[in-house]
Amino acid sequence: MPDKVGMRLGALILAGGRSVRMGRPKEFLPFGDETMLGRVARQLTAACQPVLVLARDAEQVLPPLPASCSRLADERPDAGPLAGLAIGLRELQERHGFGDDDALLLTGCDLPWLSTAAVGWLLQRLGAADLVMPRAAGTLHPLAAIYRLRTATAVQSALSTGAGTPRALLATCRAAVVDEPELRTFDHELRFLANVNTPAEHSAALAALGPHDPT
Repeated sequence: MPDKVGMRLGALILAGGRSVRMGRPKEFLPFGDETMLGRVARQLTAACQPVLVLARDAEQVLPPLPASCSRLADERPDAGPLAGLAIGLRELQERHGFGDDDALLLTGCDLPWLSTAAVGWLLQRLGAADLVMPRAAGTLHPLAAIYRLRTATAVQSALSTGAGTPRALLATCRAAVVDEPELRTFDHELRFLANVNTPAEHSAALAALGPHDPT
């Protein structure tokens, strides 16, 4: 999804987690007539090109994905989402010709309500910043955030200090943090930030899925 001056936006979906609290692979969880990873990937293909899916390793089995998605293998399994972000930024630069002002949406396979509309709304709040990140109830959401490719140097610096989360970038990058009152003007229930980590949360998400649920 380009912005008004032609900025390119890709996406990286982290799908290599161990799903300890869920007790089974979250990427395969049923969600309507598709898997949860399949749903996230499908929604993002309408907002981002390319959509990359980061698996734990080359052997990890993933559910079917849209043909336009590309699969990557993590180079540092279990190192945290910051390491995944580094891979995604490099892939967009080296394989897809993205420039410093282009950007990457980073998310997980367990955010089934991160819609095309939500991505577009976040992108509008990036402005001239290096990244845009929601904050609700005092908690930052780095896996529903957008990062320009020029953050790559800061990502590598943070990794060298042992950081594992993109939250560390707020210390060195120009960040547009979108706080809860503004977030609720788009989504009063903040559903687009809700992830599914437990069987109870999965059941609740399925109960909320209507027959004509918007994407």
